[in-house]
Amino acid sequence: MRSARSLLLLLLGVAFALWSPLLSVSGLFEGGCSTFPSDSKRCGEPKHRFFYNVTSKSCEPFVYYGCPENRNRYHTIEECQRFCRQIEKPGFCPPSPQGILVPCLANCLHDGNCQETEKCCSYGCALHCMKPITDLCQLPPEKGPCHLKLKRWFYDPKIQKCKKFPFGGCAGNANNFNKNRECQLRCRKKGSP
Repeated sequence: MRSARSLLLLLLGVAFALWSPLLSVSGLFEGGCSTFPSDSKRCGEPKHRFFYNVTSKSCEPFVYYGCPENRNRYHTIEECQRFCRQIEKPGFCPPSPQGILVPCLANCLHDGNCQETEKCCSYGCALHCMKPITDLCQLPPEKGPCHLKLKRWFYDPKIQKCKKFPFGGCAGNANNFNKNRECQLRCRKKGSP
């Protein structure tokens, strides 16, 4: 009984550690991009604001009546787009630093929150803006957090060949091919054997 309670506390601690940074991210931004503004309550004078419409994936004008529970509100369309529009920038997130503990903080939610060409990259419980890798063939093999042992292929730039690796079945990165031929076609440099 005591070990079951200890296991439950451990699991709750892990869940909290994984989700708490995501919960704290909402404090970084005034809005909550996923809710629709409520027009049923009137808590003050009408003001012109913008909200992010998840259906149309765009920022739209609305009249805000001052109710504080409506967090999907922005003063300008540019502010709304900066926080909510999910822009996918080119490139791939670099591998997580080996042996370096990254604080569980989030300074972005998606690529649109990052400067210029940087991407919003996930490292465990942390989200950080990082300079991307543009060639997926330069990424190291990444088995991912799941526990399947699927036979996949990755390109090894050191030996300039594709090699097998055990893929866990989820996450990982883009240097991950079902067949050796796919890997060779995508990554083999012109003039290589």
